[in-house]
Amino acid sequence: MTGLGILISGEQDFWLADLPGYQRQTVADMLASGKTPEQVAAAWLNGGVAEQTAPFGAGAGVNLYLEKVVDELHDFLCVGNTYEQERAQIANGFKTGQTGLVATITAFIAPQLDSAPSFLAPAIAVLLCAISKIGLGAWCRVQTERRAQNAEQQLNVTGETPPTGEAGR
Repeated sequence: MTGLGILISGEQDFWLADLPGYQRQTVADMLASGKTPEQVAAAWLNGGVAEQTAPFGAGAGVNLYLEKVVDELHDFLCVGNTYEQERAQIANGFKTGQTGLVATITAFIAPQLDSAPSFLAPAIAVLLCAISKIGLGAWCRVQTERRAQNAEQQLNVTGETPPTGEAGR
């Protein structure tokens, strides 16, 4: 995680730089309106980027889909054996401040979510922006705790042990 921790830094403009102009401007406008990166990611995944257009994406399941995106990003950035080779590629192939990191991470996790990288990229960019503000280690710990609480709640509701790791996907 140390190599990635160094790479996951930078300001909002850095993370949005790789997005196509229309995505970059839409996301920047939403952030400028006072929305948090998490709210922007949820709005993007919900298709709520323009009220005059028909929604695309996850529709009513946006909170669940956002959670799945965050879980997958957590697996990619933080979890031991999951994505180990891909993390090594990034740690060895990128330098701090180098563009392309959003596209690369998105390309690795999009197939796991059965989604197009171009659709996920804005959400990943704003989530990485948020992560860079608190630090990768802190974000990983928070997400690990959130997932453990969700698993415990699922156990309490169903009485069954929830799936974990890659088998749980």
